[in-house]
Amino acid sequence: MKKSTSLLFSGLLVSGMVLGTLPMTQTVQAADKVTTQAAASVTNNVTYEYNGEKVGQKTLQGTEGQPLGYYPDGYIYSGSIANFQKDGANVTVNVTKMISAKVNYVDQNNNLVNSEVVNGGDGNKYTLTDIPAGTTLLNDADKTITLENGKEYNIKVNKQVFNTVIFKTADNTEVGRAEIYSQNVGDTVDLTDSQIPSGYTTTTKSVTLQSDNNTQIVTVTKNADSEQPTGVVTVKDQTAQLYTNYGNTISGRTLAANSSWKYYESKTIKGETYYRVATNEWVKASDVSAEATTSNVTPFDNTVTTKDAITKVYTKDGQAVTGRALNANSSWKTANKLVLNDETYYQVATNEWVKASDVTVNNDTTGVTPAKGVVTIGGSVAQLYTKDGQAITSRALGPNSKWQTANKMDLKGETYYQVATNEWVKASSLA
Repeated sequence: MKKSTSLLFSGLLVSGMVLGTLPMTQTVQAADKVTTQAAASVTNNVTYEYNGEKVGQKTLQGTEGQPLGYYPDGYIYSGSIANFQKDGANVTVNVTKMISAKVNYVDQNNNLVNSEVVNGGDGNKYTLTDIPAGTTLLNDADKTITLENGKEYNIKVNKQVFNTVIFKTADNTEVGRAEIYSQNVGDTVDLTDSQIPSGYTTTTKSVTLQSDNNTQIVTVTKNADSEQPTGVVTVKDQTAQLYTNYGNTISGRTLAANSSWKYYESKTIKGETYYRVATNEWVKASDVSAEATTSNVTPFDNTVTTKDAITKVYTKDGQAVTGRALNANSSWKTANKLVLNDETYYQVATNEWVKASDVTVNNDTTGVTPAKGVVTIGGSVAQLYTKDGQAITSRALGPNSKWQTANKMDLKGETYYQVATNEWVKASSLA
């Protein structure tokens, strides 16, 4: 497995890490034409103080007026972001400790809906972004909290009426589930195409909400042309037992030793992997060997970069490879792309594949449109996200700051603007 290196754009971001001393750029507006030119680099001698005591010192280089981008480990800016001053300036920066705080979302009946842990500077403002699905804030002002060390926050939310929709075929086989919400019992909710199981259709997309936490059944029919095999399994030297959709033994149903069968999907039940070889008939992965069809593999000559965690690799049939993993934030050359059970994988070595959800693709432009311009952040620190919508916890954009954009994308109903390599800001965070 061979690593490849990748070049990242330099971005001016709020960070707890050193971003380096590359020359920064600035945008010059001339009539209706935007051009980019090299900006003069300045050197500042920065002293960091916490409660009047020195906690660090650093000589930094950057562009005057832009964020410093470095803070001592365990600290972050206090109140407002510190920027570079004139060349040779001695700068004193007040910092505060990075802390974690627990946020509880409590509904109108004082029942806990969900909890999350947020990270930020002690005494700094923090904007909540992960409001539980199916709820709205009781008070909009509660969206921004002031972090205090050791404090637990109880945020009031209005919980909408919630129903679970179970999709079943005519033979009563469950093929998927979805959650629907609205304000009142009796409201009509239209199921989206993404909620209906892939490869199935239904004659009724409109569902009337019943009492809270109720369960409803929607009958679906499998598309005639959608049942394409994912691969082939070959039974080992002994007959293989068949199981139901829930992992229960089907009496009198087995597959002959050394026989081969097309399989259509795989899933894990109680830690065991199963392959579906017929309608509601599954075989254990431990009883067979499996190989994905070559029709699901297409050439993909590119480079992928892992995210901020050790990343698992998988075989061609989607099984995790034990004892093998990719380092966090490392780049790898790819050869092929595989779609298996609605999951995309990229090949990084012989029979070693990485999930698309665990990496970012270099120069991937799928779903992205050019959007060159300048955006202004609103009155709060703006969260940054990767291209696949994952929050970047160590970086943010300062309130009321301006940023040059390169592209725009729509992801899960939210619009994002690109402000650096694989760093995007939500349109809802803009002024």
